[in-house]
Amino acid sequence: MQPFFLKKMKTKNLYIIRNVSIVNNKVIYDGRVIYSDNSSPEFSSFSKDLYRRLNCEYPKFFKMDKLCKLTFLSTEFITRDIDLSSCNQNETAIILSNSGSTLATDINFTNTLNKIPSPAVFVYTLPNIAIGEISIRKEWRGENLFMVEKKFNPENLSDQVVMLFSSSQTELCLTGWTDYISSSDYHVSLWLVAEKTEIKTRKFTPLQLLNEFSF
Repeated sequence: MQPFFLKKMKTKNLYIIRNVSIVNNKVIYDGRVIYSDNSSPEFSSFSKDLYRRLNCEYPKFFKMDKLCKLTFLSTEFITRDIDLSSCNQNETAIILSNSGSTLATDINFTNTLNKIPSPAVFVYTLPNIAIGEISIRKEWRGENLFMVEKKFNPENLSDQVVMLFSSSQTELCLTGWTDYISSSDYHVSLWLVAEKTEIKTRKFTPLQLLNEFSF
């Protein structure tokens, strides 16, 4: 059931342009495994290999915490080979969610308190920093939101995105789930969503999100 405020708005047909997931040392691009590396079980080595393969040339990547690296890499995959030059960067939004917030980084920072607290680690103890890193990299200046929920909630995520497109001038939205708990427990699934697009692969619905999240 739609929230009452969405019923008062003119809802729009939204479409998924691309979907990318990174989990279990695999990169899944629109349902297809395009990269897999079982030889690098640790996220640190796996993420460095992905970074090199993407040819990002973005040195700040190495200063990021694991959650930001995970979000950064998936965003690089989802936006490559797509011409987004016609999209207004001021109207490109980001809505993300996870269950662990920045728990891994919080633990890391807490461990530094016994010696000298690390400002370089502390800066990553808020989950919306991942949005900030992507915004800087892509120069996206639209609305943004980071939600912390018990589990992946496609209905709520969909409602937030639909509300954004219905109540603002948003042209493009990067949305999804990005969660890093440990080196062997991480999962990111992101979607690029738009209303007006020539790439109308499938409609943006909660069921579609759930199907593509639970591959």
